[in-house]
Amino acid sequence: MTSTSTPADLHASLRGRFPDEVCEILVRFAEASATLRDALAVAPLDGMLGKTGDVNVQGESTQKLDERANVIFREALALPTVARLISEEEDAPIELGNGPYTCCFDPLDGSSNIGFASVGSVLGVYEGVPSDPFSGDGIRGRQLVAAAFTVYGIPTMLIVASKTEVVSFAFDPSDCVWRLAAEKIAVPAASYTSINWTYHGRWADHVVQAVEGASDGLRGRYSGSMVEDILRVLMAGGVFMYPEDSSSPNGKLRMLYEVNPIGFIMEAAGGAASTGALPVLDVPVTSPHQRCPFVAGAADVVQRYEAAYAAGRPD
Repeated sequence: MTSTSTPADLHASLRGRFPDEVCEILVRFAEASATLRDALAVAPLDGMLGKTGDVNVQGESTQKLDERANVIFREALALPTVARLISEEEDAPIELGNGPYTCCFDPLDGSSNIGFASVGSVLGVYEGVPSDPFSGDGIRGRQLVAAAFTVYGIPTMLIVASKTEVVSFAFDPSDCVWRLAAEKIAVPAASYTSINWTYHGRWADHVVQAVEGASDGLRGRYSGSMVEDILRVLMAGGVFMYPEDSSSPNGKLRMLYEVNPIGFIMEAAGGAASTGALPVLDVPVTSPHQRCPFVAGAADVVQRYEAAYAAGRPD
């Protein structure tokens, strides 16, 4: 049995929250996630672990499963209602037609962690993107109408958000379907801080102040896998931080298919997402793989980060 079936409760849950066209995109994302889950499970047996020897547009070594995941999601999301696809693994947007939606996705987030930590997939569905998307003011996160991410862990989880609500689904391997796990998810009071403290020496003084201020009183939990850490923040409370540093002065995470979808989900769950200076969803994106600093989680902790960041930032 392959993991491609979609139970009635997934369809019903999505249709009650999204227009039919957006629902279809999200169902395709869920089905593609189930397919990738199967590929990940047998990757050591299929010779799919390791690098291809190629380098992607990000300048990163490409894993074999990066390429496989990209094909899975690219084929799944090529719908008549989708005008273009923007993938982490593609140099330029893939133009499809005149549909109202632009789908931006990271097919396999954290692929360097395969075999060591959970990995995931991320999707942002944008509306109202012009035919020349990076001219003028570019694309903004406020144009998102839906976002989702999958964590291939134990269990495998699918998180889906509209502008006003976040729901989760768990993959049931007994009959290969997604089942509704939780509705009306809200970010709890902060318990955890998630950041790579080994980068401390790369941070400017005002970033150090902001990170330490936001982390005060919280326990550290950092896996090195963004989707896994974001899931913990979303479900258990806390803050995820990936600020700019001397090696990545504009930040490391990509806006269209990492930062904006996760920021959209956090805001829908009552949390916040910021560059440190302003909400990520308000930042204009003028290139497909634009990066920015990222802080997301409990709203009060994000605000604490912003206050310390502003107070210590040089004029």
